[in-house]
Amino acid sequence: MQLLSILAVLAFVPFVSAALSCKDQNNNDVDWYVGYKMPRTKDNSLQGVGNGVAFYYMDVNTDSFAPSPNDMESKDQAIAYTLEQYYSRLSDPSLFHVMYNDEVAEEALAERMNRVRDRFINASGDAATQFGHNKGVVVFDATGGFWLVHSIPKFPPPKAYGYPDSGTIYAQSILCMTFDYSQLGTIGTQLFFNHPDIYSSSLPTSIAKDFGDLAKVIGGTHKTGTPYTSTETLITRGNQQFTSFAKTGDFNQDLYDVLVAPTLKAPLTVESWRRGSIIPLDCTAKYVVLDAMDMKVGTTAQFGYTHDHSKIAVSASSDAPYVCIGDINRMTSQFVRGGGTVCIKLEKLWNVYTPLFVDTNKCT
Repeated sequence: MQLLSILAVLAFVPFVSAALSCKDQNNNDVDWYVGYKMPRTKDNSLQGVGNGVAFYYMDVNTDSFAPSPNDMESKDQAIAYTLEQYYSRLSDPSLFHVMYNDEVAEEALAERMNRVRDRFINASGDAATQFGHNKGVVVFDATGGFWLVHSIPKFPPPKAYGYPDSGTIYAQSILCMTFDYSQLGTIGTQLFFNHPDIYSSSLPTSIAKDFGDLAKVIGGTHKTGTPYTSTETLITRGNQQFTSFAKTGDFNQDLYDVLVAPTLKAPLTVESWRRGSIIPLDCTAKYVVLDAMDMKVGTTAQFGYTHDHSKIAVSASSDAPYVCIGDINRMTSQFVRGGGTVCIKLEKLWNVYTPLFVDTNKCT
C-alpha cells in the first residue's frame, strides 16, 4: 500500500526537463567548449578530413585539442548533442530559440525570404545585404541555456541536425557557452547591435517581457545611431568570464583594430576570410593587429589563410592570454556590417590556439 501511495503521488508530479547546457563529446553537460573544423584536404591523417568534416575539440575539462572520433556529419559528437536539445523540443512553447546566419540554411530559405520581404517594407529599404555578418544559435528556457557562436555557412538546419556541403571546404570555428537565465538579456543586447539575419525563432511571451532588446531582435529591429558598439561581460554557469564585442554597421570601422585590441589592451593576430578589400596594417597603433598567413592544427598538413574561414584571434603574449572566436572578417567591405566576437582570457586555451598560427604578415 505504501508503494502504491508513492506511485500515486509521483503520477501527479509534473515532468521537469533537464537544464539546457552545452554538451561534451559524451553527451554530458559542460560549461563551455571550442571546436576547430578542418578544411577539406587530401591529408587523410584525421577522420573525415578528406570530406571536409573533421574537427578538433577542447572543453573546460581538457587541456588540449583532441581530434573528434566522430566528424561533423555524425549525430554522436558535441555539436550535434548540444543542438539535439532544441530539436527534441521543437513543439515546446516554453522554449526560446533563435538561429541566425548571413548564409541561411537551405531548409529555411522560404521563411527567410518572407522575413526579408517584411523587413524591407517595414524598414523602408533595409535590404538583406545590410544584415550583420554573424552566425549562431541561442536556446534558452526559464532556467538557462546555451549560446553557440560559429562561422559555418548554412548551418544548422532548423528542424533536424545535418551538416551542409557549404561548410566542408574551409576551416571553421565553434564556441559553445552555457548560461543561467539572467545572462540572456545581455546576449539579446549584443544581437540587437549585430542585426542578425534570423531564419528560425520562437520567443515565449514570458521571456519577451523580461528582455526588451531580445524582443526587438526577434521582432526584426536593430540598433541604430550612437553608440555603435557594445562590450559586455558574460558569466557562464560554471563562473567562466567571457567578453562579448558587438558592432553595428554604422560603426564603419574594423572591429579588431578599433574596438577589440584597445579594449583588451593587447596586440592581436586574427584569422579571417580576406578577399579583395584587405585592411592595411596599422603599424603605428599601440596594439597592432596582424593577420594570419598560414595555419596548422594537430597532425594535419599546414594550410594557408585562403583555406580558413574560422574568424579567430589570439593575443600576442601570455601576459594577457586572450582567445577570441567570432563571426566577422577583417575586410573594408565588412565595415558596414554588424558583427562581433567573444573573447576569453584563459592561459590553457591560449596555449592551444597560439601554435595554430604558423605565420603572419608583419610590420617592417
